[in-house]
Amino acid sequence: MRARTKAAIAVVSALTAGLLTAAPSSASVVQGYIVGTGGINDDWGDEGPLSRVANNHSNVVLVWQGVLYADGYLTNSDRDCWFGPATEAATKKWQKDRGLIDDGIVGPLTFGRADDHLYWDGDQIKYDGSVRDIGKMRRDSQGRYYEPASGDAGGYASYTSADAAICA
Repeated sequence: MRARTKAAIAVVSALTAGLLTAAPSSASVVQGYIVGTGGINDDWGDEGPLSRVANNHSNVVLVWQGVLYADGYLTNSDRDCWFGPATEAATKKWQKDRGLIDDGIVGPLTFGRADDHLYWDGDQIKYDGSVRDIGKMRRDSQGRYYEPASGDAGGYASYTSADAAICA
């Protein structure tokens, strides 16, 4: 059998056996934004990383700090768009409390655990935190997450900019 035919048979067999699956959503840091399609509970599972050394100042950090605030690991005044020592410590505790590796890096597993708590409230996407619910997020026609300008937030969930008012 030719190598190409063998490879095709192997892929079809793996798909049939359920060993290979399609990715739950199409977002990633490469796109520059948190992006999702379809159901919201698989939108963040391919996001990140965020850490003190990777993507450490952005609106996406603000989104993550919102999760930590909603779950009681940060105060509202800790939300500043910088992934610094306080955010890292809060992230480690959040991860440990959820049975994840507590490395302080927000990657697909950590983001994926958080997006299990996203829900629709009318046309808004919110996070169901253990202390408070947060968010007025939406997705645009390209699936990019954003928050309409109001109060201390507003803008797209971008990896490359920290332009929400709270970031100033």
